Amino acid sequence: MHIVLVEDDEVIRETTQISLERFGYTVSAFEDGRDGHEFVAAHGADVVLLDLMLPTMNGASICRAIRERSTTPIIIISARSEPIDIVQALEAGADDYLTKPFDMQVLNARIRAVVRRFITAGTGRMGFSPDEVGSAADAPAAGLGASGTVGTDGIPEVLGPSPGLAEPPSQSPHRSAEGHSAGYPARPHQRPTAGAAQAPAQQQPSGRSGPTEREELGPYRTQLGSLVLDTGRLTVMVDGEEVHLTPTELRVLLLLTEEPGHVYSREKIAYTVWGYEWAGDSRVVDVHIQRLRKKIGARMIETVRGFGYRFAG
Repeated sequence: MHIVLVEDDEVIRETTQISLERFGYTVSAFEDGRDGHEFVAAHGADVVLLDLMLPTMNGASICRAIRERSTTPIIIISARSEPIDIVQALEAGADDYLTKPFDMQVLNARIRAVVRRFITAGTGRMGFSPDEVGSAADAPAAGLGASGTVGTDGIPEVLGPSPGLAEPPSQSPHRSAEGHSAGYPARPHQRPTAGAAQAPAQQQPSGRSGPTEREELGPYRTQLGSLVLDTGRLTVMVDGEEVHLTPTELRVLLLLTEEPGHVYSREKIAYTVWGYEWAGDSRVVDVHIQRLRKKIGARMIETVRGFGYRFAG
């Protein structure tokens, strides 16, 4: 099932996308309201998740625009909890309203509920395709999912297994390797302590040499092996070629290279890079580490199992 998520908060957007994908959904995520709406108009969606306060086009406007063309299930996810906000969103065409902070199990249940209502409403059709505009009345009823069958629990297979009814995986899909909930919990009231979660800097995995030495090339330029950081121009060079990083990726790299070889826990990275905007899910750190590795080379950043990451050069 294809879900379109429109959320301007980077941490919430990425955390929610990762968690939904772990539930088995395909997710297209957008920061800008107009971009999200144009994607739905051009490519369709099975479920749309919207924040209310979005750049260029707010959630209520997107709801109304989608409702002019389809009955695609829409769930509003917003920090605004006043009754007037909920009423206006539902009047604009939303099918459900979920306030932040929320739990991913609850969001998954809400998605399944609106899809069940959509299917049993008599349309026999999932989602919306732009090709259906003007011809939906003449089109034959589409099947539910790839097989068009209903599961043993009475739920269409397009929804996937119910939480708790499927064979339990080796690790719960809504828990990270360090035991954090995959939901969007309340923001931390206290600064996370990284001391217990960090390994000694001198601990080396087998077969690895010591950490790369820092070499100062000038007041703003530092070389660590084949990587050159220019903190004045905010540029990164690898093997003489400039690598383009996002601001968040650059902040992560700058932290890791402060002390090459030092192990930084996921919590320490998350708090330092995102601060009080951190939603508490360490998988956001893992996503940015993976992106960094693709850009600067996988060997540059080493995983220290059970502790975190360090710059290995």
